[in-house]
Amino acid sequence: ILSCNMNSKNYLLSIESSTIKLGLDRTNQLMEVCENPQNDLSIIQIAGTNGKGSTAAMLGKILECAGYKVGLSTSPHLVDVNERIRINGQPISDYSIEKFVESYKEHIEEISASFFESVTAMGFWYFKKNNVDIAIMETGLGGRLDSVTICNPILTIITPISLDHTEILGDTIEKIAYEKAGIMKRGIPCITSHQNKKVNIVLHKHATYMNSTLIQANQNILKDIKPSLLGKYQFENACLAATAVQYLKGFSVSDQNIKTGIEQTCWFGRNEIIQKNPTIIFDVGHNESGILAFLDYFNSLDNIGTSVLILSLQRRKNILHIVPQILSVFDVIICCETNNIRTMTIDEMSLQIGKSKKVKYIQSPIDAIQLGITFLKNHDDSMAIVGTHHFGEPISNIFNKSFNTL
Repeated sequence: ILSCNMNSKNYLLSIESSTIKLGLDRTNQLMEVCENPQNDLSIIQIAGTNGKGSTAAMLGKILECAGYKVGLSTSPHLVDVNERIRINGQPISDYSIEKFVESYKEHIEEISASFFESVTAMGFWYFKKNNVDIAIMETGLGGRLDSVTICNPILTIITPISLDHTEILGDTIEKIAYEKAGIMKRGIPCITSHQNKKVNIVLHKHATYMNSTLIQANQNILKDIKPSLLGKYQFENACLAATAVQYLKGFSVSDQNIKTGIEQTCWFGRNEIIQKNPTIIFDVGHNESGILAFLDYFNSLDNIGTSVLILSLQRRKNILHIVPQILSVFDVIICCETNNIRTMTIDEMSLQIGKSKKVKYIQSPIDAIQLGITFLKNHDDSMAIVGTHHFGEPISNIFNKSFNTL
């Protein structure tokens, strides 16, 4: 593999703006230039509020265990943009990124494609170039107007829907469900998690309109299977992935493939144990329902020592309702910012978390994590690093951890 300087990756990252561009026109134009590789791929598209990446990773591993060449497109990345596009767990090479940018930079600029639109196009292009058997594409934001939705999937999946990105997708659960339901395609089955009643009404209505069969994940499908990803909600994601496989036409997947895939899935930043004795856990739960799911898992560990939370959030996230629960679970809470244009400042965080003896505010994530470590005096102490994917880089630096190969 030819080595590549960082210019191509830096170029892609430089077009990441503070505003999110919804709509399919720019992606359609870019895909035309790339000769519409998405039309030659067998694709599963996944939308939802939480659990999209985990479900995609489990599904990918199941299909890989069945002997297929599997493309996986997810977002965001933890350290390196390459992580967003993988084939059988291996990230796209720097050389391939360079080739894509060299070929299409002029067109990206001409149509003012966003970072996400450009990376989505690169995913389709890379998967077609490498003749994958199937591509699993995670929707970026919403569904109806997300760039991934230009594809013609053979199956769609909707993970649990809750309130998030309300300033973009709508301020009610029904409005958000409508946007997510927008990934459904005429006559194509859609597999869904157990959903809130209001969400179910919207999904069923849209499925009827699209003549799409809406299938709820079978919660009893995982006989003698213990998911490698930890936590109650990961069991639900695993049921969703296992159910989805049964509705894939043209693919042969055995019960053993499902068992092996779910038990061997690696997916970083999901209740991920970075260290034991004392325990350090990394979870990217970044909205109210994601953080609640993490608290549920953390409480199940029966931690008896000192418990420390390192917390950072993205701007516009609102976790006010669950602050009392967070304060009741942890002995020390250290709030910080991350190196990202959308990070919530510590001043903004203090308005949500408040002033308390157990809460500290430190700007640097590295300083916050290192301060947290000083509270871990005994084997039964624990520390959780939660709230954003942007903790990836400081965690990688401090614990010498790679997030490359799944």
